[in-house]
Amino acid sequence: MNKPFVRNEHNLPDTTEIVTTSERLDEVIEEFAKADRIALDIESDGFYRYRDSVCIVTLSTPAINIVLDSLALAESTFKLQKLVERPDIPCLMHSGSNDVVALKRDFGLTFGLMEDTSIAAIMLGLTHTGLATLVEDYLGTKLSKELQRHNWSSRPVEREHVKYLINDTKHLFQLHDLMIEEVRAKGLEHEYLIECRVTTELEARPRVFDPERFRRIKGHGDLSAEHRGSLKAVFAWRDKVAERRDRAAFRVISDYVLLALAKKQPSKASDLNGFRGISDSLLDQESEGIIEALKIGFTQPAPVKIPRDKVERQPKRLSPRQRDQLGKLKRWREAETNAREIGLQAVLPTPALQDLVTDPPRDLEDLASRDRIGRARAEKYGEQILKILNS
Repeated sequence: MNKPFVRNEHNLPDTTEIVTTSERLDEVIEEFAKADRIALDIESDGFYRYRDSVCIVTLSTPAINIVLDSLALAESTFKLQKLVERPDIPCLMHSGSNDVVALKRDFGLTFGLMEDTSIAAIMLGLTHTGLATLVEDYLGTKLSKELQRHNWSSRPVEREHVKYLINDTKHLFQLHDLMIEEVRAKGLEHEYLIECRVTTELEARPRVFDPERFRRIKGHGDLSAEHRGSLKAVFAWRDKVAERRDRAAFRVISDYVLLALAKKQPSKASDLNGFRGISDSLLDQESEGIIEALKIGFTQPAPVKIPRDKVERQPKRLSPRQRDQLGKLKRWREAETNAREIGLQAVLPTPALQDLVTDPPRDLEDLASRDRIGRARAEKYGEQILKILNS
């Protein structure tokens, strides 16, 4: 006999169900498939692991909240496809871009109609688009942020965790209804749905280490080229150790300590004893690797700026005329934004600006066919855009 579902009006944290079996997941999906919309959120362990994985999936309808233990469910999670693929039943999310990519990567899901309340906030030009802020502003409910850095791969899932989890989905229905009303009042529903669709089309790409990202470490520009070479080398060493230990890189050793090592240039393993920020276990097992990386890197000076031949997908340089057109488009967009009191991305998404100047549309029909433009934008702004591009 199927277990009864706990309804939202009585859905206290100590009664929300945690689903751990494939059989029970089948029943949940059958029940949720009857809803006219669902809300979804995930929790991953990227703050702790080298390669993050989806650990929890929270699902809600306007009447039901469920927490899925995706680690226990393992391969059964592909069954969620039935709920998220529908083109006419919206799946509500907030800041769904990372969730969509993670669900594609880990479960192989593809998405139909998805609506994102953070995109609605961006369309409306709101300054603060976080879920907790929006829920407090629109619904008068204050959400806890205490578990934002919780390790969601740890088990068991405690009841105090469940309350936090369902807060990320159960409020989305009312929040969405209020925000979409404002979106429609501003005449932005078409633009909003385009941006939601773009999110569902994001690709899940494998993680690839970029050795040139060491330049994101604050203070690298103050080093000599030789010391910067050491920083680059020890940065790459850290990534290898993090992958081998399956730990987030900053949990192996922090950027600050990498910079200090590059500055001080310890020459032998014993010089690392007492070095703040290096754990005893790391000293015992990896000290020789640290010293070797520093020495090798010192013989391979690194410039402050990334060499042009190392830059992936270098954008084609704009001609003087194209730069002028881009500047005019940006100024026009800002003026339109201020006049209509909406968000910049609602007028023209930033990725579309470069496309318009490098591949100008022939006419209004061509403009409307562009992926990030659409007919509504072409009808509202097409004449002005074409005028700028033809100037």
